[in-house]
Amino acid sequence: MMEELWDIKGFLKDIRRRIILHSYYTRKIKDGKSSQAALVDWIFSTLFLVLFFLITIFNSTRSVLASVSITMILLSFYIIVMVAWRGRVRARRIVAINEQLATERISGQLDKYSNRDFITYVRDLLESYYSTKFDEYKDNIDLVGEIDGEIYGVKCIKAPAGTRVTLKNMEYFILDMEGNGIREGIVVTNTSFADEVREETDYLLMGLEQIEDMLKMAKEGYPSREEIEDLIIDRYDMGRKELMGNIGFRGKGKAYKFILLGVVFYLVSPLVSYPLYYKVVAFISVLYGTIIGVYNIASYIMGRGEETP
Repeated sequence: MMEELWDIKGFLKDIRRRIILHSYYTRKIKDGKSSQAALVDWIFSTLFLVLFFLITIFNSTRSVLASVSITMILLSFYIIVMVAWRGRVRARRIVAINEQLATERISGQLDKYSNRDFITYVRDLLESYYSTKFDEYKDNIDLVGEIDGEIYGVKCIKAPAGTRVTLKNMEYFILDMEGNGIREGIVVTNTSFADEVREETDYLLMGLEQIEDMLKMAKEGYPSREEIEDLIIDRYDMGRKELMGNIGFRGKGKAYKFILLGVVFYLVSPLVSYPLYYKVVAFISVLYGTIIGVYNIASYIMGRGEETP
């Protein structure tokens, strides 16, 4: 009995997961439009197409049976083509969305690192990618290692999100590389590089995009599809809790009071001399409480939408 109950819970949990993911990807693909809105649009466009076929074919054949038959055939072909085409497009868009979320996750993880932690992270990444050993060095050269017989000096630059590494950020690294006679260099950052760096240096430059590529090739450290989906579910649950908490803080008290007051008025209406008056007041009170609740929910959702980049 317990095993069957557990299977039912797991089945319902899986359905909930699929619904949340489907809704999330649909909103992203449809630029914020919900699954229900997208379905309604599709239904109306299909109905319009059906009417167009029926009218056009009937004008040509003057036969209701022929019009309906040909329209059903064309509609079936249309649905098959659209389902197949939209399925491929949706799959490609989901891959792109997941890659964007993976980038956000990796970037967020790197942003939390201290300079020392970032150097350790880069060291492990380079050793895994190049299958060689990197040791800590001195001065402004963070690491040094041998790749294909050449000695490479490594500089790890932990930069604030949204900024780019400039030549000024690498000035002392370049001087120390020249002073120690190291010709080959690798500069790794958690963001990206300014154009001047790419134009005026011969070092191997690794920004966030290159780090992602290395993680993919190493097949470790890069978020899997399941991890990305878990992230989406977690964000949904956190947003839902925040929504309920915000509603409770801003408007739940007033809404409950008016609704409760309306219920009380309605319950006592048969006991007073003017029952209709009390019922009208009860209806107005419940309606007003409902409006307050709906307004707070709508206001919060609109605010969340404006905050979303």
